Amino acid sequence: MSDTITAIATPAGEGGISVIRMSGTKALTFASNLFRPFSGADPKEFALQRVYFGEIIDPKTQTSVDEVLLTFFKAPKSFTAEDVIEISGHGGVFVTHKILRLLEDQGARLAEPGEFTRRAFLNGRIDLSQAEAVTDVIHAASDRALRSALAQLKGNLSTRLNEWRERLLAVLAQLEASIDFSEEGLEFQKRETTLKEIQAIQKDLAALIQTYRQGKIFREGAQVVLLGKPNVGKSSLLNALLNEDRAIVTPLPGTTRDTLEERVRINDIHINIIDAAGWRQNPELIEKEGIKRTKAALAQADLALVVFDGSQTLDQNDDLLIEEVGDKPHRVLLNKCDLSERVDVPALEKKFPDAEFIRISAKNGNGLTELCTSIYQFVMGDSSLNETLVLTRERHRQCLVEANNALLKSCASLNQDLSEEFIAVDITIAMDRIAVILGKTFAEDLLDQIFGEFCIGK
Repeated sequence: MSDTITAIATPAGEGGISVIRMSGTKALTFASNLFRPFSGADPKEFALQRVYFGEIIDPKTQTSVDEVLLTFFKAPKSFTAEDVIEISGHGGVFVTHKILRLLEDQGARLAEPGEFTRRAFLNGRIDLSQAEAVTDVIHAASDRALRSALAQLKGNLSTRLNEWRERLLAVLAQLEASIDFSEEGLEFQKRETTLKEIQAIQKDLAALIQTYRQGKIFREGAQVVLLGKPNVGKSSLLNALLNEDRAIVTPLPGTTRDTLEERVRINDIHINIIDAAGWRQNPELIEKEGIKRTKAALAQADLALVVFDGSQTLDQNDDLLIEEVGDKPHRVLLNKCDLSERVDVPALEKKFPDAEFIRISAKNGNGLTELCTSIYQFVMGDSSLNETLVLTRERHRQCLVEANNALLKSCASLNQDLSEEFIAVDITIAMDRIAVILGKTFAEDLLDQIFGEFCIGK
């Protein structure tokens, strides 16, 4: 990390301002060669964390490129824990890239995606779970997702994991001492005490694993699929939920031939609504592919909204749909409630004995508030809505599952009165899996995968 990197930190396109970021040992030197402060101060003597007003000069032509604000963050008091320069200029595409090219001419290298955050991690400024939270903050699409990401960025998860690791380290120290000095006649921690401590940690760890479903929804949104035979009003319902004409609606059956996914916000979470092709017997060739994709969407969905035309009687296509829903969590929607009801509700209640039935009209909006409330309550479940410490990534969940299994195995070994060597091995495995989440141990390909998700300039 001896080289100095630079990148445009603001989104592509024109805007009020653009920000160019530079990090590395020569950041101040490169900036000093281009920047002329209007105050006349020597750029090489800039005070840290102060903003200077001046202009960028092209060294070859000695002409002004742009009037900018320059901020200097001296190591280690910066995001990357290196010297950092941020140049805020006018938000034009050409002028921004011209300044970037001048920095490259000075010797700065274009940063790769996530390289600034990667340096912050490698320099000990943040741990790996906090680094992952940076991109979650950027991509947060709801209040709930933002609060969860900020809690992780502030170190809530790291604090809990480090606490468990330290407690396990103390247990391991007792076990190792009893192994190494078993013949010295010394007293060591009782096995019953060791068992209680491991069980306490395992219980808390298992509880955190259970938050993954909720945390995943906070981060990615819940997948909700609209199911029904052709022409029951699924696309109209999607448009009503979005409050815009996103899906094509016609009186002709089978208008929707593919899955259409859109995001809608309900309270403080976001929901991915999938409008799927209509389910019917003897579909046309192109409809068969649409139904195939509908089945795939149903398999991946958290919740199915099974839509029936309340103004029509049930037929074989409805029976086919009911069979496909199976045990997938669902709500039954009786659409077109503004018309006379002809659907056999008692028959549907027998088919869906535990389902919640909601009468709606996608045309005039009746029942949509009740529907949104029902979706929200399902997504949030019975868990505490104030819980901010949740798992949001599969990587974290998998590591903790492995740690939990190792702790359960160590408890079993203690109950079977096996030797301390067996117990110590499993405790070590649990500690190692926790360390992987924090980035205390890591492989370069893991870092490439994580930071490859970031945008350039972050």
